[in-house]
Amino acid sequence: MNLYPHQETAKQFLLTQKRAILADQPRVGKTLPTTAAALENLPALIVCPAIAKTVWEAAFCKLSNASIRVVNGKNDAMKTTNHQVVIINYDLLQYFNNAGYRTLVLDECHRIKNPLAKRTASASLLMKQIDRVYALSGTPIPNRPIELWPILHGLGIYRGGWYDFAARYAKMWKSPWGLDVSGSSNIPELKALMKPHVLRRKKEDVFKDYKDPQVSLITFDLPTDKREQQFDADALVANPNALLAFEGLAEIMKEAGLRKVKPAAEFIDDLLNSGEPVVVFAHHKDVVAELVKELKAHKPVTVVGDTSRAQRDKAIEAFQSGKTKCIIGNIAAMSEGVDLSAADTIVFVECTWSTSALEQASSRVENITKNGIQPVIYILTIRASLDHTVLAKILKKQNIINQII
Repeated sequence: MNLYPHQETAKQFLLTQKRAILADQPRVGKTLPTTAAALENLPALIVCPAIAKTVWEAAFCKLSNASIRVVNGKNDAMKTTNHQVVIINYDLLQYFNNAGYRTLVLDECHRIKNPLAKRTASASLLMKQIDRVYALSGTPIPNRPIELWPILHGLGIYRGGWYDFAARYAKMWKSPWGLDVSGSSNIPELKALMKPHVLRRKKEDVFKDYKDPQVSLITFDLPTDKREQQFDADALVANPNALLAFEGLAEIMKEAGLRKVKPAAEFIDDLLNSGEPVVVFAHHKDVVAELVKELKAHKPVTVVGDTSRAQRDKAIEAFQSGKTKCIIGNIAAMSEGVDLSAADTIVFVECTWSTSALEQASSRVENITKNGIQPVIYILTIRASLDHTVLAKILKKQNIINQII
């Protein structure tokens, strides 16, 4: 199989750099060129989200006859192996016997943004032990520059410690509640530091006749929860884990999502009745379940966090082959490593407060063979709600991300 010219460029970039970040936008095509580069220096260890393991397995099967092992479960991770390619998800990395690999691929490397997380510690150790490290992410900076430190330090691009990085590039200051590293500073310098080690192409650089998605905000006239008034929107924007950090907020947002189910189902029903496939994203599993009930006439398939690998693959195949016109999933489970390009329409019934998650999820419908097709994205909110206000503020952060990469 021949790579596209832009994929061949990516392959040669990785082989030349040895330790680098491939930051092409989602759906430009990072998996195949990285697979091709890894095949030149086996054995290779591929670390990725659980949902993407079958994608990587298919890529290696497509380009080679290398022996492949896909690790599933803690007990499986603890077994030794002599396979040429081992594919494992981040959550199992801490249990894995990782000796003897020549190439390490960290797919969706923004998942190791927290230096205190076990997955980050495990990945950092691997980066020290393995000569070639290819870090992949279409959105390497989920929310703020400080989240770059683990991957830049692990690759050897930035050799200083976390505190040094925070003071230099995250505008660290001592706030009343502790060290605040949510800001950004010296961005041109950070961009210059990263530039030799990063390859990033946008969709418009690669796809012929590429068209930006058409985004529409649909507001429902529904009652808002009075409890929303106690929260400061700016404080929520500043906190990357607002739903967990602010007591009671997660429950309020879940209830708002459930209130949107009926009008959202009516909106989606109209889209499906036009004959077009539709991808539906929500945040809470309960919201997904209620949407499935409301849209049962269309026989939707679902992908959520506890969907088994076999069920997930079956659901995606059914959607891609046209057996169903509707797939419903939560953002965490269905936004990475999934091809949903049978559709050109996406509906967010609930919207994450992370611009990177939104971009990843939206990109699932894009494909290099769909030149000139403009995806349509609908974001459903409740008029004058906290969710509506916070989302509008957070989307502005995209400017910071573009400045860095």
